[in-house]
Amino acid sequence: MIGAGPVGLHAAFYAGLRGLSVRLLEAQPEIGGQLSALYPDKVVYDWPGLPAIRAAEIVAALAAQLAPFNPEFRFGEVAQQLTQTPQGWTVTTQKDSYPARALIVAAGLGALLPRGVQLSGVHPDVRTLPPDPQTLEGQRVLIVGGVPQAVEAALKLSASGARVSLTHRRALFRGSPAQLAQLQSLRESGQLHIYAPAELSRLDATGAWLDRGDEPQHVAAATVVVLNGHLPELTPLQSWPLGWQGEYIPADAAQRTVLPGVFVAGDLSLAGGDFKLLSVGLAQAALAANHAVHFVRPDQKAKPGHSSDRRLP
Repeated sequence: MIGAGPVGLHAAFYAGLRGLSVRLLEAQPEIGGQLSALYPDKVVYDWPGLPAIRAAEIVAALAAQLAPFNPEFRFGEVAQQLTQTPQGWTVTTQKDSYPARALIVAAGLGALLPRGVQLSGVHPDVRTLPPDPQTLEGQRVLIVGGVPQAVEAALKLSASGARVSLTHRRALFRGSPAQLAQLQSLRESGQLHIYAPAELSRLDATGAWLDRGDEPQHVAAATVVVLNGHLPELTPLQSWPLGWQGEYIPADAAQRTVLPGVFVAGDLSLAGGDFKLLSVGLAQAALAANHAVHFVRPDQKAKPGHSSDRRLP
């Protein structure tokens, strides 16, 4: 699977249900795609069967459904090259190469990469991805940003023992009600410092200077984490010979592309057109995965039958 968003996760579930081993390549450090990176705190009203559900809860449910099949996740890797082999295909990322008998492209709008930031001054440790909390225990960390990932990173780092400061150019932060309540509790107890509204003025060797409308304020930090949202990047995939039509990959009724054993589902599929809906992506994921099963194992029918007739792990 290229992409571990909701469509990739659902396709992986069907492949696992039918007995195939599954590997998911994901540019982000976590599953969920746009739901996790862009709006985990937003309420989704068109998820099948549920009047309302938070995006983060959708991701958690999809992960729980997939877990019994022991999928392999490769995070922080962007699919770059596609090479045909006698056994099928090899996908090469910036870190490694992975063989596959079949491939499902479920990359959404593209790899969600951190927005570039222009910072004045120099600091020895500036990051644009949430760090592993265990590696920064006891250290001073400044997190810059108001997106949900900034709030989540602040809470996780604080819980791991880091001394966290959080700043944003606005006074409001985005996150779930529970996360925002926890953030306020940590602030009131003095376990986490918040500087907002404030503009990041410049960095220096020991931290950052913030402009709060009066005198500049220096915040000491061994690590500065700038979380400024994401931008989709399709360029690597568009070099693959998939007969691209603009930002879409053509596919037949089974979600097969022009390359044997390569399928597409979700926002990149021309079959869905401008209907970038979760329900459309889920249906395409089911079609792509089950036809991929038949491609890999011709003795198995493409039609999956009813899951209620199976005994799951």
